[in-house]
Amino acid sequence: MISIALPLLGVKMRIVCIFIVGCSMSRILVVDDDVSLCELLEVVLKEEGYQVSSVHCGESALSYMEKTSVDLVLLDVMLPNLSGMQVARRICQRFATPILMLTALNDEQSMLEGYQAGADQYIGKPFNVAELLMRIKAILRRVGLERQRQVIYKTVESITDKLSSLPLTGTEADLLSYLVQHQGIVISKAELQTEVLKKELSPFDRNLDMHVSNIRRKLVEAGLSKQHIKTFRGKGYSYLDTSSRE
Repeated sequence: MISIALPLLGVKMRIVCIFIVGCSMSRILVVDDDVSLCELLEVVLKEEGYQVSSVHCGESALSYMEKTSVDLVLLDVMLPNLSGMQVARRICQRFATPILMLTALNDEQSMLEGYQAGADQYIGKPFNVAELLMRIKAILRRVGLERQRQVIYKTVESITDKLSSLPLTGTEADLLSYLVQHQGIVISKAELQTEVLKKELSPFDRNLDMHVSNIRRKLVEAGLSKQHIKTFRGKGYSYLDTSSRE
């Protein structure tokens, strides 16, 4: 990290640059009528690895977001025409983009109004660059995790729909259900035999293996991997999700 003293940002005509090496491809939109501050934030954030654009009024911000996907908005409260609070409300109505408010109005009432308008975080001017970057990273990390959860949820939902539509016999359905309920856990053949097939396991009984083989075949026919049901030699079977395939 190469840095030049920059304790606080947001004080006009008293701004010096900081260069921090980082990496990210997130797109940040800076909305502030202070052109000098916008230019500096662009330098700082681009050096951190972000894609950055800046506009100087609320109308331009909303117009930009209609055309371009944005991961985070740095929004000043005191803007010409539309106030930052109004812009925040409109962003929340139209988009699912997080907002970090930057403003000299850092009293408790203003902060409360900012959060009520839809701000995810609120930082007062003048602000510390390191704190700003930390907050940006925290917001984007949360957004990234939420997107991952949504992808995982949709994947699981899709798999669940396919599983529920498999043409299974009653015993096969009970067996698959038992394995799914204990996902990621190796279930012994003896347990599956007694809990699902309702009889003790005998040395030459291949009934359980036959049911597992049939389920795997039907999984493949439905476009799923037969490796959802994994054999652990000498131990038993386990149901694995898509991220655990081998």
